[in-house]
Amino acid sequence: MPMNKNQIGTFLPATAEEIRQLGWDQADVILITGDAYVDHPSFGVALIGRWLEKLGYRVAILAQPDWRSVEPFRSLGRPRLFLGITSGCIDSRLNDYASLGHRRRQDVYSPGGAVGLRPGRSLLVYSARAREAYPDVPIILGGLEASLRRLVHYDYIEDRLKRSVLIDAKADLLIHGMAEKAVAEVARKLDAGRSIDELTDIAGTVFVVSRGIAAPVNAVTLPSLAEQQSNPLLVMESHQKYQLNAHPGGLPVVQEQNPGTIVVMPLAEPLAGDELDTVYDLPFTRSWHPRYDGDNGVPALTPVQFSLTTHRGCFGGCSFCSIGCHQGKQISSRSLESLINEAEVIRNHPQFRGTIVDLGGPTANMYRMECSRAQNCKRLSCLLQSPCRHARLDHGPILEMMEAFIRWRESFPKRINVFVASGIRHDISLESPEYLDLLVRYFVGGHLKVAPEHYCPSVLNLMGKPPFEVFEQFEQRFNEARRRAGKEVYLVPYFISAHPGCSLQDASMLTEYLVSRSWRPQQVQDFVPIPLTLSTAMYVAGIDTVKKPIHIPRSRREKRLQAALLQYYQPHNKKLINQFLQQKGCADLLSRINRLSKPKRRRKS
Repeated sequence: MPMNKNQIGTFLPATAEEIRQLGWDQADVILITGDAYVDHPSFGVALIGRWLEKLGYRVAILAQPDWRSVEPFRSLGRPRLFLGITSGCIDSRLNDYASLGHRRRQDVYSPGGAVGLRPGRSLLVYSARAREAYPDVPIILGGLEASLRRLVHYDYIEDRLKRSVLIDAKADLLIHGMAEKAVAEVARKLDAGRSIDELTDIAGTVFVVSRGIAAPVNAVTLPSLAEQQSNPLLVMESHQKYQLNAHPGGLPVVQEQNPGTIVVMPLAEPLAGDELDTVYDLPFTRSWHPRYDGDNGVPALTPVQFSLTTHRGCFGGCSFCSIGCHQGKQISSRSLESLINEAEVIRNHPQFRGTIVDLGGPTANMYRMECSRAQNCKRLSCLLQSPCRHARLDHGPILEMMEAFIRWRESFPKRINVFVASGIRHDISLESPEYLDLLVRYFVGGHLKVAPEHYCPSVLNLMGKPPFEVFEQFEQRFNEARRRAGKEVYLVPYFISAHPGCSLQDASMLTEYLVSRSWRPQQVQDFVPIPLTLSTAMYVAGIDTVKKPIHIPRSRREKRLQAALLQYYQPHNKKLINQFLQQKGCADLLSRINRLSKPKRRRKS
């Protein structure tokens, strides 16, 4: 049943006192997280905790324990089944470091944005302390970082290939992908008396080969850590070989870690629509734990507190994106009834002020889009180089959803806004003019996020993005839609600098285009080599998917310069850009940049 207003306010126990108040002698499962405890479905530890609670297990949350001593890891007692460990909502390297290796000054997943409340590489540190606290309790890794680092992977801070985090953490099992099905099966089998060493047949898990634990006979062997270290070209081979099986129904893969051997089972089947409804209908408080009130809460909650997730998965296949690696490319969508029920819960929340900030998913306009061959498909993208004939790119269901929310919000005397903020796939939206009209008229507050990412055809091809002409066509349709709606709304384009294959000449071409449009992009991302993505394989191997050598922006100076060229108007970039363009003899472009960068004079009244 969906949560009602009277259920708001109950958290999973996060202290020994809260466990005693519930009358428990012990928890069945303790989930340890590097984030502060926020009871919201966008925070994985809360979602898995609520899911296990729904299945009948006693679950406690140990958030940001002090790793300098073992005692905090004993504070909630010994769990009956297992200890689950996650570094939090994002990879710990990304959480701690910017793309150029600078330490971040704020941790938005910690109370008050404070830094220093979690260790570096928290999966490893937490696992060591958990093992010290309870040597005989199974340790299971999960969450985004564990998922992306399931295999041999590249670490951009250490600038080297590393073995699977399962081996380095010395944990018993790793769950990759969206974990509900796998964690439910693990809990059920451990509860039935099975040993953790016997759990070698669960989709969505990784285990270590050891005495008495063998790899499946049909497993595909990937290049080992030592082989990839000695020959970086094998990084691309390993990536492509794995991706052919990184889907439900794929074959297991086996990889030597030097030392240690792991088996990665295929991705678990995504939750069906009714199962996804059940997950999001769970009684989340949509708040941080009260113990953080004195720290002004947890900053990461604010942008998502009153948002609705309509679906999971993305079949776009962008080379640099980790969503498909973690959630899979199959779309799993919620029912309209479940979405409206959650909207009602939000409306009745004591902190709600009238705006649902996002109605979307990884890509907002993929709701209920399906593929008739999803089970056996080995394409990494349903859209490139052209849309797959088996993909059902039908906007009918999303139009139905949008119309339902228009009726819902208009049924109240007090104005309620429902916006789409998670970004859309602009090439898909061209399939439905009606979708764009509804989107602009009712679901765009002031700005709409889109991601052309670059301007040069060769770079866009390596990124797995459509040609720039497609974006220009979308921009024209968007402007027509906003004129029909009579609204002042604008596009916010996203761009990536220093992507593998992007030369300084390519970056300059993009700058010329931006200057010709007088665009001043705010959303610029310097490329970060995230584990398990195709772009990272390109970055390490120095080749594209057909083994052709490509330019890799590796030096700090070039990465800074490419990012500066995208934000040419920023005063702190002026010196770097002037030096570069003068050396290249680009006087005309430099002159235009300087004119655009001058602050506008205010007229005297």
